[in-house]
Amino acid sequence: MRAETRKRGLRNRTDLNLEDIAHIYNLVLRGWMGYYGRYYSSALDPVLRHFNETLIVWAMRKYKDLKNRKTKVALFMQKIVRRDPKLFVLWNRGMIRVLA
Repeated sequence: MRAETRKRGLRNRTDLNLEDIAHIYNLVLRGWMGYYGRYYSSALDPVLRHFNETLIVWAMRKYKDLKNRKTKVALFMQKIVRRDPKLFVLWNRGMIRVLA
């Protein structure tokens, strides 16, 4: 699943905004969470954490003022989570700790 996330090249898609990314990936994430989360949800946590980390790298590439500033990116993403916690299905599940 992590290889699938890497293969899709999210971190390089600076032409997309966060809502577009959510629209593209929520179906995939919901499927993984529904299938693998039912039987072995603790094994799914590293995959979802990796997706959040990929979002952080995407934001550092998308916004120049956040480049190489992981703490600022984490604060930026936390604001987005507070503003719209249902944007990504994994945030509904509580997988926002990697953004801190």
